[in-house]
Amino acid sequence: MRVFLMRHAEAVPGEPDAARPLTLRGRRQARHAGRGSFARAAAEVRHVEHSGLVRARQTAEHAMRSARIPRARLRTLAGLAPEDDPAVTARLLARSRSSRLLVGHNPHLAGLFGLLIGARGSEAVRFKKGALAAFERIGPPGRGAPFGRWRLLWFMPPAC
Repeated sequence: MRVFLMRHAEAVPGEPDAARPLTLRGRRQARHAGRGSFARAAAEVRHVEHSGLVRARQTAEHAMRSARIPRARLRTLAGLAPEDDPAVTARLLARSRSSRLLVGHNPHLAGLFGLLIGARGSEAVRFKKGALAAFERIGPPGRGAPFGRWRLLWFMPPAC
């Protein structure tokens, strides 16, 4: 099972925060992330989940289009907001049997990245807007590995 973590692409500034759409640059970032290594792996993605914020949904939609993932797989997932506890998401991934793309925000995603590689806190990676990481689960949850054992397959910084 694989999981792909993507931070939302660049969004316009302003309020309300939850309604900020992507900029032209952000749309390009999201489309670029949907190509390349992710596009080759996209056939196994069963769920594309995003936070309830507009910029995360739009990022997911653009990446999906580029990777040719069917739109029916898109849905909102609670627990991907910036200040949500990444351990909750890590527990969900530990139990999951299907590959998925999660599109969210920092500091949540950086913290989740850290938990999957066995680091504590959100300082394990600098997760820029539009970046995409691929992980593969190599072991189930157990003693000393409450979220399972994961291997980082690749990390793609934003295109622009």
